Amino acid sequence: MRRALVLGAFLLALVYGCECDNDDPPDTTEDGGDVDGGGDENDGGGDDDGGPRPDGSACVTTGLECTGDGDCCDGLRCADLGTSRVCTADACGVDGEACTLGSDCCSLGCDDGRCSADTACGSVGEACDADGDCCSFTCGGAGTCIDNPATACEPIGEACTARGECCSDRCAAPDGSVCAASGDCRCAGSAACRASGDLCTTDAQCCVGLCDIAEGESVGFCAAAGACGVAGQPCGTEGFNGSCCSTACLDAAGTGTPVCQPLGGCRVQDEPCRADGECCSGACQAAGTGVNGEPILRCANVGSCIPAGEVCGGRGATQNCCPDGGGGTGCEPASTGVRRCRGGERDCTLPGASCTTTEECCDSTYPDITCAPGRGGTNVCCLPDGAECDFGDTCCGGVCVPDASGVLRCGSECVPDGGACTAASDCCGCACVSDGAGGSMCSSRIEDCGECTGRQLGESCTMDSDCCNTPTVTCNEGAGVEFPTCVLASTSG
Repeated sequence: MRRALVLGAFLLALVYGCECDNDDPPDTTEDGGDVDGGGDENDGGGDDDGGPRPDGSACVTTGLECTGDGDCCDGLRCADLGTSRVCTADACGVDGEACTLGSDCCSLGCDDGRCSADTACGSVGEACDADGDCCSFTCGGAGTCIDNPATACEPIGEACTARGECCSDRCAAPDGSVCAASGDCRCAGSAACRASGDLCTTDAQCCVGLCDIAEGESVGFCAAAGACGVAGQPCGTEGFNGSCCSTACLDAAGTGTPVCQPLGGCRVQDEPCRADGECCSGACQAAGTGVNGEPILRCANVGSCIPAGEVCGGRGATQNCCPDGGGGTGCEPASTGVRRCRGGERDCTLPGASCTTTEECCDSTYPDITCAPGRGGTNVCCLPDGAECDFGDTCCGGVCVPDASGVLRCGSECVPDGGACTAASDCCGCACVSDGAGGSMCSSRIEDCGECTGRQLGESCTMDSDCCNTPTVTCNEGAGVEFPTCVLASTSG
């Protein structure tokens, strides 16, 4: 039979950052304005007190009626309760909100299409009347929940004794802590997206960007990750990890389950994509199809060398960076510690390196590059605000984020809550989370930030203790470092 569960005990854990006080944050428009027209530097994006939003309009606070997410104060969303809609800080479905799966709800209970705190989905072997009664969304002929034949791992909400049983690689006790192999443990979400094999109803729920739903069905499962783990997928061992497309694996949310991390800026090879412009390579291509024929879109490398923004060197990655090709020219550690191509030749000064004149800067990849003060205050070859970019280390302002049209551009002011981002270091607030449509947005909600209140990967620091995830992440302060950031401990990758 279905069991009562404390509301929120198995909240879907969200990742991608907890730093709320960024230095030299980016602007996202050519004229120096914020991405959505407002927000003071490092202000966290707004207050949850019913006060005005950065654009001057009134916003709706927690528990009050709304018509859409845009009505709610920064950090809140508009929950559809059927007869009304109200603003809520919960990332998962609240009581009365429409649902299909138990995992859609904070309580893990979906009763007659609405979230309910009175019940939780049934585990395998428990009694059921319909598929929706079961965490597996499969009610067998004998009136008991059975394993879903479409997936080989246990979905969110299912009973577990060890993390390896779960698609999310996270088996949690009722208080959210790591399961001690006793008590009422269940599979829980480990990221801002669902891992491969987890049940889903929309593409946006999945880290890989595709919910594989068979023809005529309403529920499917998140498609396989492909050649490497995309951002949000569980990755096993923290630090440099070749199983991740980004090669960066961290437990940024403090759940006990490390997940692959985004690097910021353009998406690297094999990451999911929606359009060519999201990829470092400029090529978003089909890499197979789902069960219903829908293409699985991934960033692809279509050239003989690897373009600016791509991971290079270490963990088996080539150093053959464009445009020079071969020899490791332009393959340098980024602010995360992961080596990325910078698009430079042998006989000029690379983006991000110290300079004295603009003429010495490598301009074959970035014609708009200039010799100007960077984040550390000294002159470096960098791209000015508004220039198209691939990742933040090539920008004078330090971060490269999408504009209103989705084009990556350099800036010098932080992005307020709700604005488009690629990593937590882009934001005035503390996290960069899924926007529900395949992209990411800045957030200041506590539940998005994890337990650590320090600096996340790629953010500024002055000492190791400033950084989250030490000793795996350290501050690379020292001689010759113009702007110290939190990096993976070994920059050899």
